[in-house]
Amino acid sequence: MNKGILRRKLEEVVRADKHRFHMPGHKGRMHWPVSGEKDVTELPGLDNLHRPSGTLAASQSRVAAIYQVARSFFLVNGSSVGIMAAMATALAPGEKVLIERTCHKAVISGLVHSGAMPVFVEQEFCQDRQAWLPPTVQAVKDGLAAQGIKAAVFTNPCYMGLVPDMDSIAGLCRKAAVPLIVDEAHGAHLKFGRKVGLPPSAIDAGADIVVQSPHKTLNAMTQAAWAHVLTPDLAEEFQRNLNTFHTTSPSYILLASLEQAALEVEAWGEVSLNRLAKLSRLLRNSLSRVGLRPWDSRGTDWTKVVFRQPLGAKRYLQGKGIYHEAVFHGNMLFMLTMSDAWDCSSLRFLIGQLPGLAKLPPVVRKPLHVPPLPEVEHAPRDVWKREGTKVAIAKAGGRIARQIVAPYPPGTMVVVPGQKISGELSDYLVWLHSRGVIPDWIEVL
Repeated sequence: MNKGILRRKLEEVVRADKHRFHMPGHKGRMHWPVSGEKDVTELPGLDNLHRPSGTLAASQSRVAAIYQVARSFFLVNGSSVGIMAAMATALAPGEKVLIERTCHKAVISGLVHSGAMPVFVEQEFCQDRQAWLPPTVQAVKDGLAAQGIKAAVFTNPCYMGLVPDMDSIAGLCRKAAVPLIVDEAHGAHLKFGRKVGLPPSAIDAGADIVVQSPHKTLNAMTQAAWAHVLTPDLAEEFQRNLNTFHTTSPSYILLASLEQAALEVEAWGEVSLNRLAKLSRLLRNSLSRVGLRPWDSRGTDWTKVVFRQPLGAKRYLQGKGIYHEAVFHGNMLFMLTMSDAWDCSSLRFLIGQLPGLAKLPPVVRKPLHVPPLPEVEHAPRDVWKREGTKVAIAKAGGRIARQIVAPYPPGTMVVVPGQKISGELSDYLVWLHSRGVIPDWIEVL
């Protein structure tokens, strides 16, 4: 039988992808075999993800004990489903929720499903890094002072490894009696790295619900995620909401990879991250020596290595079998995981290519004009249910957006349903289109 189109392309790409500095966290080096015989449905003894009471319940309890939380819930639709379920748990239609302007699109989907109204926290854009900085404690404090805030959703860390002061933010939310939901999709490893300078996990900061994607930074398989509920009173309602989003045909291969990833990080997390910290410093020092300017890693998730992108870097590196995670605004993102700590051959190969990479001409970077803080005039859920019209983004000024605009990766929000599109935002969308990031139209009311 002939191989399908996708299978052929997948095998071709995997052959070329020899040195992986991107998700998933296992880097193609799984510690347990995966085969078709393990791809089964809810057979006797395997429990039911929608109402776990046996094997799955025990497996989730084991993960909860490892992360020292009240309850852990396995997710087979990625962190996105956990974020949506968390927001549906904490919020009722019309209630206000404090969120970052750079939130993931799953948070906007959570607004649509919960019926909540967003109150956005302003953030500073760093022109040197050409990246958004996390919200400050003062900005969060000002946001919480707004009347009627019923929940808050923040990210820790962001896609590039930058982190807010999570301890202080959690303290502010507790003082205001506002449930705190944290999108920690890129931070399943943080809890095990405090001794080697990683920032605190939102779990240790005392958030109410923390959603993580161990497929990004641990050894779980792609799509496999979990949600930790630290406030016991929220657990049953979270399960009820989660059941409305979850598939009724979960993959037991994904589910098994979750518990396995937790057991591995419990057993080897600290020693692995200690080794990885040394390798991260080695890579950053090597980048600095050839003039490639890595971002300062102090106070960040240093497993994310970001540096200035030379012109033609992507082609140069991929020609040598080196695949990065992302390129954005003249930066390149490389992800290190605990898998690299135990097999550092790809990292050493990358370091060997840096002198040649540094000979490429630099990318000319210009100051970026960023969009203003969103003005949301209608609840995203109400707008989502109305019929819209597609218009050219250059002519969208003054209209109300009906759709989400969140370029991926990493899926950071640019436009939210219900937002009034200003002339400045319209110009920014035109610029995104010129970069091939979004189409030349947007759906509006």
